[in-house]
Amino acid sequence: MKHTLLATTALVALTAGTASAELTITGSARIGLLSTEGTAAKTTAAVDGALTAAQVDTLIYFNTVKAYSAMATGSSSFAFTAATALSATEIAASSAEVSNVIQAVIANIKSAQLADDSAAGSTAAGQFVTDLANAEAILASARGTAASTAAAVADKTSAVNRMRVTFTGSGETDSGLSFGATMRADNSGTAASSGGMAGSQYVSGAFGKITMGDLGGADKDATGNIAGVGLTGLSDHNEVTYQAAAGHNLGYSYSVSGMTFGYSQDTSVTTGSNSAMGVKYSGDMGGATIALGVGQSKVGDSTQTTMSVSASSGGLTLKAISSSNDNGPVDAAVTERKQTGITAATQYRAAVAEKANADTDTTGISVSYSMDAMSVSAFSKTVATAGSADMDYSGFGFSYDMGGVKLSAGVVDANDTQLVDFGLSFSF
Repeated sequence: MKHTLLATTALVALTAGTASAELTITGSARIGLLSTEGTAAKTTAAVDGALTAAQVDTLIYFNTVKAYSAMATGSSSFAFTAATALSATEIAASSAEVSNVIQAVIANIKSAQLADDSAAGSTAAGQFVTDLANAEAILASARGTAASTAAAVADKTSAVNRMRVTFTGSGETDSGLSFGATMRADNSGTAASSGGMAGSQYVSGAFGKITMGDLGGADKDATGNIAGVGLTGLSDHNEVTYQAAAGHNLGYSYSVSGMTFGYSQDTSVTTGSNSAMGVKYSGDMGGATIALGVGQSKVGDSTQTTMSVSASSGGLTLKAISSSNDNGPVDAAVTERKQTGITAATQYRAAVAEKANADTDTTGISVSYSMDAMSVSAFSKTVATAGSADMDYSGFGFSYDMGGVKLSAGVVDANDTQLVDFGLSFSF
């Protein structure tokens, strides 16, 4: 329901002639309850420490070549042999001695670093920092990981209430140039009061539409999200995480014959990429309304491509979406120093693990049906990241419109955590 609270027609000194403009104020509010399922206490088992062959080799290198001496010949109950790893069992048998040896090396590195800093013409400061970091990493490996317990989290039910007021201005010149702006003011309720302001402005004509302000990204505009459920959206797990959705402040779109082309970017980014493009088609096919969308964004080295398709007939709407984000190229691993023997001429280079930047793929489908004042929706979504367990989300909800007041309820399984809400929303 919308009421026009203020409408004005003004004569404006424009070269094209007169202009008409209108300002409307609309509002929405909600009251209800949100229940979040708790979690049981979880214990993570301890992991025994072990040293790789490269780490053992590095300790010998520190001891013999770099003279951070901490190992006297024959003083150890195990053999520090180059290129021979120490297993967790071997370390467990003399864990105190292993720890003491490495800590003594660390102490000697720090002592040598202080002496070098005090000397005139110091040239090895950077190497001391590298050596110290590697020695501390070896110590962490030898110690392993202690057992830990995450405390249980109790079920929680909380009030969810808020009010939003939206100001929308629109107008058109005699020559057909349209313009407008929107701004929203939020009040999130008494439990944790906070406010927000967000707005956008546009001008459109035969050339297309130019938009500025708080934008969602052209790829999101083209493909959207599958249907959500509940009074509050239940953490909006029906939505795709669009990398370009935050920060874009300039957009352009052009529509013709059911086809819309869009482009957006973040103008505050002066180096690298931060832009998005999208194409959407909507038309009638055999009595059903079909919408197809394709979008792509480029943020830094990361590229996200999204596609969606929906079909509506009568009160039934089906939508499917697929999105893939490569999260940037793989950062290659840096290997340990190469050596033919431990000599004073050996140059040490720390190992750096490969940074996978694994792809993240999101797929989802939703079904919605409306009949008179009643509507129901359901969705299912999977987020798959290479090398990690899939995360699954599903939800079901309904709403009943009583004319300005809507009763809504929903339940979502958020990767094995249940969320439930219900309550009333108002529009005025």
